[in-house]
Amino acid sequence: MIRLALPSDLACLPDIERSAAARFRGTAVAWAADGDPLPPGELAAALAAGLLWVAQLDAEVRGFALARPMGGDLFLAEMSVALPWQGLGLGRALIRAVLAHARAAGGYGAVVLTTDRELPWNAPFYRRQGFIELTPPLPLLLQARLRAESDAGFDAARRCAMAHPLGA
Repeated sequence: MIRLALPSDLACLPDIERSAAARFRGTAVAWAADGDPLPPGELAAALAAGLLWVAQLDAEVRGFALARPMGGDLFLAEMSVALPWQGLGLGRALIRAVLAHARAAGGYGAVVLTTDRELPWNAPFYRRQGFIELTPPLPLLLQARLRAESDAGFDAARRCAMAHPLGA
């Protein structure tokens, strides 16, 4: 079940994010497995804005998606599903919830994200959900996001921006 997050959900989200990040071990971005989870203030702000969804299975939260406005688009800033629960469709369901929100809210041209273009659970996964890789010139806000990711240690050659247009 996908639903908007509740204040009581916030405490478990960092553990879910850490669990999901463990999947990066043994890959070209293994260092990302030890990164810090989203700051509590960022989670609380997304909750207050109605832009934080959780995937609940067996009465427990197993995954989440966090979005924020970015120019005229909705940016999928984080999607994490705890490692033992990956592959069950929770990520796909979270994406559908974000897309449905963006369509219902109106005013957004697309749901956009940045990701690794090679890891199968990154760009190839999003491609299967209807996202397309954007080609330069990218919108300035996405350029800035990719630059910040590169500054944080991500290989710029592996990063890409993707969009799921919301038009008819």
